[in-house]
Amino acid sequence: MRSKKISGKTDVFGIIGFPVKHTLSPHFQNAAFASLGIDAVYIPFEVPPRALKSAFRSLKALGVSGINVTIPHKQAVLPLVDELSPEVKGIGAANTIVFRKGKAKAYNTDGEGFIRSLKNDLKVNPKGRSVLLFGCGGAAKAIAFVLAREGAKSITFVDQVEKRAKELAAKTKKDFPRCGTKYIPFLRSRIDEEVLGSDLLVNASPVGMHKGDPCIVNPKALHEDLAVYDIVYNPPATPLLKEAKRRGIKASNGLGMLLYQGVLSFEFFTGKKAPVPVMRAALKKAIRK
Repeated sequence: MRSKKISGKTDVFGIIGFPVKHTLSPHFQNAAFASLGIDAVYIPFEVPPRALKSAFRSLKALGVSGINVTIPHKQAVLPLVDELSPEVKGIGAANTIVFRKGKAKAYNTDGEGFIRSLKNDLKVNPKGRSVLLFGCGGAAKAIAFVLAREGAKSITFVDQVEKRAKELAAKTKKDFPRCGTKYIPFLRSRIDEEVLGSDLLVNASPVGMHKGDPCIVNPKALHEDLAVYDIVYNPPATPLLKEAKRRGIKASNGLGMLLYQGVLSFEFFTGKKAPVPVMRAALKKAIRK
């Protein structure tokens, strides 16, 4: 419940994406506002790509205080903002925009949210590890950035669109020369070979979200020394995670990443420390529903 009725003094925050009606962000962001007695509301704005420019200008003109940005706008929104944080410059994508004094500043909390979840939920430190990153879209860019920053020994990139894997491998190598990087073709045999030689497998693709989706790798390649992180959180157990669990392999879905990126966004929005237990409880409740 909100702590106050909505009025002309209520700060408005939200999330833009397409589609976005399924988002869980309002559940835990509004719970956080209520918990701290902040007069604010967080709502979703469904914005198709063709309307992004006009929608962004309208949000800014209407006095919206801040927004999260999700698929497919994380890169397209960059030319519309006034200032980029160092993380956004390094990653090339934004998921959080703060409006202050007529200016819009872009941040990216996806990568930091992932690392916090990886360390807290999966109990894995990527330093010195060999990583296979499956999927090379907007989320993968943030994940690759923080994995390399945190000292991953190597990152292998694979994507159905080989060009994306090639470009992300090259960018990561340029930004972090000490991190070994390469891309491989989207071939099952080649992917499975890389899994066998990896310490950490990260699925940063949407495979697993939909009924009938396959496991992204041959289950037989999932070895006992591997850790698995799947950024998909709905359903809670993708085919990949089910296979990992069946083999007793350490694995986590993306619920923690969603939580922690939201925690960081909340702190950028409000300047206050986020009530993490409240946000976690609200998120779990929303998932159960």
